[in-house]
Amino acid sequence: MVSGESPSNENLILNTHHPISTPTSPIEIPLIAFNISAQINEKLTPSTFPQWRAQFEVLLIGYDLLDYVTGDHPCPSPTNTSASPFQKSHWVRQDKLILSAILASTTPTITPFISTAKTSKEAWQKLHTMYASKSRTRALQLKEELTLIKWEHKTVQEYLHTVKTLADEIALIDHPISADDLTLYILNGLGPDFREIAAPIRAREKSLMFEELYGLLVSHEVYLRRLETATQHLVATANFSNRSSGYRQGMAPSHNYSGSRGFNKYNGNRTPNVPQNRKPLSNGWKSTGQRRYQPKCQLCDQLGHVAKQCSKFHFSEPTANCVSTTH
Repeated sequence: MVSGESPSNENLILNTHHPISTPTSPIEIPLIAFNISAQINEKLTPSTFPQWRAQFEVLLIGYDLLDYVTGDHPCPSPTNTSASPFQKSHWVRQDKLILSAILASTTPTITPFISTAKTSKEAWQKLHTMYASKSRTRALQLKEELTLIKWEHKTVQEYLHTVKTLADEIALIDHPISADDLTLYILNGLGPDFREIAAPIRAREKSLMFEELYGLLVSHEVYLRRLETATQHLVATANFSNRSSGYRQGMAPSHNYSGSRGFNKYNGNRTPNVPQNRKPLSNGWKSTGQRRYQPKCQLCDQLGHVAKQCSKFHFSEPTANCVSTTH
């Protein structure tokens, strides 16, 4: 008969979604254990209470166990004759499993503060008393960081990720930031490089969602980088052309002097052919625009002339003093 058949596994799974207080059979009320290492990716620390609370609340709501920690589903009273011994035992065992999950999801610095708690509600309230009161101070601190944050040398993606992380943490502390305020924080931190796209964004009548703003700013960054690359290429090309032109001008032979190599065709003297950008000096050759060479005299050790031009070299011809002899 159908009434004698045992319930299927499918019925057992479905029964976990019903309120815990309605079933009375042990088969219809399975205990729920947690796998904290897989279900909570960030343990509770003194600075991560909003994130931890959000994860744990979602987990409890998914298993329909949030009433245990809020106190909406208390333990059946011993004086309550309508509650069966199984219901009392089941409540205690399930509450201990929730308390164990709370203890396992905290860091060693926090665990001692709630290790003496007897129920999951007591542990939950202790954590709220210790850390939830600091949420307002933390929210003010995060808002100040949003006000002062700058793009600087990050990529736009990294910058937007940082801003969104701060905004999400503020929202977890029950101080959500509106789309317009978030847009204002982002544009103020970008600086003048994005003023061309910031002006039309500010002039919009409709609020811009973060995902839409993300796409616009990333595309504009790609445009700026492409423009910068093209500008650098043009500058490099212009510098190379100038260097090549100057090199060719300096190496070009003079056309004002011709004839046999090493001789001037006008007088036949052995005079070097002088390029246009050089001029003869009394003591050598000097390139136009270069520092003049100062020779040193070998007779007087003075700069500016050579021994051949030294005044000591041009002395009077000596007269021989001869002693006459009588023959």
